Amino acid sequence: MSLESGRKLGLTASLIYVILPVVAVIGVVALIFSIIATATTRISTGVVAPSFFGLSFGLMGFLIALAFISIAGFILFMVAMHRLSNYYSEPGIFKNVLYAFILYLIGGVVLIGVYAAFILSAIGSIPQTGNFPTPTNFIAQLWITYVVAILVAVVFGIVNGLLYMRAFNKLGEKSGVDNFKTAGILYIIGVIIPVIGWIAWIFAYLGFRKLKPSAALTPTVSYPTQPPPSSAMQTKRCPYCGAENSADALYCSSCGKPLQ
Repeated sequence: MSLESGRKLGLTASLIYVILPVVAVIGVVALIFSIIATATTRISTGVVAPSFFGLSFGLMGFLIALAFISIAGFILFMVAMHRLSNYYSEPGIFKNVLYAFILYLIGGVVLIGVYAAFILSAIGSIPQTGNFPTPTNFIAQLWITYVVAILVAVVFGIVNGLLYMRAFNKLGEKSGVDNFKTAGILYIIGVIIPVIGWIAWIFAYLGFRKLKPSAALTPTVSYPTQPPPSSAMQTKRCPYCGAENSADALYCSSCGKPLQ
C-alpha cells in the first residue's frame, strides 16, 4: 500500500469532517429561518403558504444528505487508516479505528434499545380502562429516558474517543508528525465539547498534509576500485619470434624486427 493513496484519502476524509459541520449549521439555520418566516406569513395572512411543507421536507432531505456524506467520509477515513497501517507496519493504527466503529454500532443498538424500552414501558403502563398515563408521569419517564440515553452516549463516546486517540498517537509515532497526537488529545476532549472535536479534525488534516515517505535505510558500502594496470606491467609479444617486449617498444629486442 502506498503512502500517497492513504494520505490523499485521509486528507479528503478530514476535509469532509471540517467542512460538513459548518455547512450543516449554516444550512439548518437558513432553513429554520425560512420555515419561521413562512409560518409567520401564514399566521398574519391566514393563507396556507405552499412552500411551508416544501421547506420542512427540504430540511429533512438536507439532513439526510449530510448523514450520507458523513458516512462516506468515515469510510474514506477507515480505508486511509488501513493503508497507513500497512505502510508503517503498525496494526494498531487501523485496529483501534475498527474497534471504535464496532463500538459505535453497539452504542447505536443500545440507544435504540433504551428508546424501545421507554416506548414499551409507556404502552404497558396504560391501564385496562384505556386511559393514558398522566402528562406528569409521561414527562418524568421521558426525562429519565433522555438522561439514561445521554449517559450511555457519553460512556460510549469516551471509549470511542480513547480508541481514536490511540490510533492517532500510533500514527503520529510512526510518521513523526505531532499533529496527529494533538488531534487525538482534542478528539477525546471533543466528546464533551463538540467544538473541540471539530478542531481535532483540523489538526488531523494538517497531519495528513505533512505525511512524507519514510527515509529508506540503504547501506552505504564502498568497494575498492581496481587501479588500471600500469604500462610498465604490460608486454607486447613479437609476431616473428614470440619474444616478450615492453608495451612501448617499436622493435623486437630479440630479432630486431618491427612490432605491430
